[in-house]
Amino acid sequence: MRAHRTRRLNPLMHRAARPSRLAAALVLAATTGAFLVPGASSAGAATPLYLNTSASVQARVNDLLDRMTLPEKAGQMDQQLVDNLTDPNSTTCGGSSGFGMPNTACMQQILVGDDVGSVLAGGTDNPPDTTGKGGPGNTGLDWANEYNTIQQYAVAHSRLHIPLIFGIDAVHGFGHPWQAPLFPQAIGMGATWDTSAAYAEGQLTASALSSTGWNWAFAPVQDLARDNRWGRYYETWAEEPALSAALGGADIKGMQASTGGDTLGVSATVKHFAGYSESVNGHDRNEALLPLNYLQTTILPSYAGGIDAGAGAVMVDSGSINGVPATSSHYLLTDILRQQMGFQGVVISDYQDVIALQSTYHIAADLPGAIADAVNAGVDMSMEVSGPDQWQSAVIQDVKDGKISMARINQAVGRILTMKFKLGLFDQACVRNPNTPCVNAGAADAAVTAGRSQTLSAAEESMTLLRNQNNALPLSPSAHVTVTGPSADSMTNQLGGWSVSWQGVYGAGHVCCMGPANQIPPGTTVLTGVKAADPNAVYAPDQATAVADASSTDAYVVAVGEKAYAEGLGDNPSPALPSDQTALISALEATGKPVIVVVIAGRPLGLGSAEQANAILMAYQGSTEAGQAISDVLFGKTDPSGHLSVSWPTDATSVGGDFNGTAASPLGDQPKVFDQLAGTGSGQGHAYNPLYPFGYGLSYTTFGVSNLTVTPTIHAAGGGVATFTVTNTGTTSGTDIVPVYVAQPVSAVLVPPQRLVGWARVTLAAGASSVVHVSFPASALAVSQGDINSAAAPTVEAGSYILQLDKDDTTPYDVAVSANFTIN
Repeated sequence: MRAHRTRRLNPLMHRAARPSRLAAALVLAATTGAFLVPGASSAGAATPLYLNTSASVQARVNDLLDRMTLPEKAGQMDQQLVDNLTDPNSTTCGGSSGFGMPNTACMQQILVGDDVGSVLAGGTDNPPDTTGKGGPGNTGLDWANEYNTIQQYAVAHSRLHIPLIFGIDAVHGFGHPWQAPLFPQAIGMGATWDTSAAYAEGQLTASALSSTGWNWAFAPVQDLARDNRWGRYYETWAEEPALSAALGGADIKGMQASTGGDTLGVSATVKHFAGYSESVNGHDRNEALLPLNYLQTTILPSYAGGIDAGAGAVMVDSGSINGVPATSSHYLLTDILRQQMGFQGVVISDYQDVIALQSTYHIAADLPGAIADAVNAGVDMSMEVSGPDQWQSAVIQDVKDGKISMARINQAVGRILTMKFKLGLFDQACVRNPNTPCVNAGAADAAVTAGRSQTLSAAEESMTLLRNQNNALPLSPSAHVTVTGPSADSMTNQLGGWSVSWQGVYGAGHVCCMGPANQIPPGTTVLTGVKAADPNAVYAPDQATAVADASSTDAYVVAVGEKAYAEGLGDNPSPALPSDQTALISALEATGKPVIVVVIAGRPLGLGSAEQANAILMAYQGSTEAGQAISDVLFGKTDPSGHLSVSWPTDATSVGGDFNGTAASPLGDQPKVFDQLAGTGSGQGHAYNPLYPFGYGLSYTTFGVSNLTVTPTIHAAGGGVATFTVTNTGTTSGTDIVPVYVAQPVSAVLVPPQRLVGWARVTLAAGASSVVHVSFPASALAVSQGDINSAAAPTVEAGSYILQLDKDDTTPYDVAVSANFTIN
């Protein structure tokens, strides 16, 4: 989803609200605090079925649909930016001079006049101080107060008192309120290979969101990490569909943990359906050319993990696939998503993508044509963000002209209302009493700021040790350590994008995209973490100071990597450490003292001179507690247990590129993925030869696997069980991650050398062993059969297979133990 805005709403140009049907309800609400519901008398009227909490969701939806007019239904299909409801400069709804509190006139025009059914907080739409006491703004309390103001107005003044649903991106926690603890970005969570950590993230995020009323989360991203040039790479879990599906499914289950009955905590959103991460050139929102058998076999299973977990919504890919915009693809949104994958929830477009069918893709001549294309393809709600009157009029025109059937309108609105009923929006106290707050704003701050221990635990599990020559780590807590590098004391770099603001949080003098300044989240940077663990640690703010410390230092800890970015602003044709950072590392290495490189980045980078450092720790981005987690690993308090969920491409030039465009030097071999197919050519980089392979990660101890067995015969519709022993062969306790792969010696359709089907995460004391059982479905081995033009759903081929456990080294497909089985 995008964060910037392209247009403002002017009340002078907006048509007037319908006053006639509103007047009686406004008078009654003002005098008695009660609602006048259409179809009921003012005295002794029975509660309409849709407000009967004991009725089924389907019955309530049907009853409400029967009461709604076409304009009201059209409005439910429109999502508008929340700042369009504010009037900070008293002239224009959504004025650009700043963000104010919701304005009554703006809410009347948009929520009542245009019957808008949903609002969106974009990447910079953070509320100001709502208390009138000069607070900092953008707190949990402020988010809840803003919600109450808007929701109370909507339910009090709309004819049928239909509550709004409030959507927001929450990709690594509730990222907007500046005091909230944040989890690692998804690529770091992927390195944990821990579904329980993903579940905890979803659960904590939901608790924070629901406390403020913002209960439609545009997360998780179920796109696969297949090209690290893409600016949204860090929002993905992994490059392998089995791992991505499992982590996303766990996150969704945590986010939507039931609060009783049919009520969900928060509605999660699987995005961006489908193939968004694989544009032809690595750029965001660009065209993709995907063979349909590859789409079926590799791309879709990741989304299926979220859909099968019960996600309430799916967001559509902004790009095109094989020449067809995803937003207008009936094949993608109906044939595959609905009929093949069985999705039952709400499909929402991404930011202004419906109108893009006219303005960018030019497959429609006007807005009504664009809406008809999208809605008939399967879009239920448009993230339209501006011009709600134009949306409503265009939908009405489409129905009048026969371009969209009323059956399709009712289907889309029925899905939207179902989500609202399941979220309990109609059962809030404010729906029955307009003077009652919808959520308890006084409890929001506590919920939003809770969970710091969970974010620290996830950050610790994500730490991925890539190199440790001559046991340079762990460091002694009494060592004289010099901490340096541009990310050593930068919470902005540490958190990355979608943190307080769309492009990250900025300090004094740095205000991006109308985001807040000086709202640096509380947490621990690398410097503060190291200093807390080691009283002898010192900070060197620049290269000259760091080199001058050589005589007194025992080791250097240099924190390097990327600055914060999001979406297309993070696209990078040559992801690598900037030249000034590689120069710093080279200067430190020249001193002869041990150099520990901590990479704080949203993706693998060309390391240049850092490749030869004594130790390399990949710390990712995202967590407010990352500094503590890094320190715990550096000093041995925590055993590093993270394993790469993506491949780290080779850096053939060994020269650092620069994200900012100076002295750029591309990675030598990318994109590079674990399941790339074999070829008949030869030469450097032809085969899978990453610097660090998928699944790689070091520990302070060593592990061995033995005694592997597998179910000898598996039915294609069933699954098998791998059983093996994991032994800690070292001298300290630690956690091992054991990926379980399957090879297929002979196949009718080309398949990768290995495919991930499961894994085990095992914590063992020194010298201890554990027998592990890993179940896996045969469907993980399904492929689309047939020739190049095959578009069929994947099936499992009968025949012989080999279960394999690899050695944890830098040699790809280096098998430690294996066992044969058959599928029939």
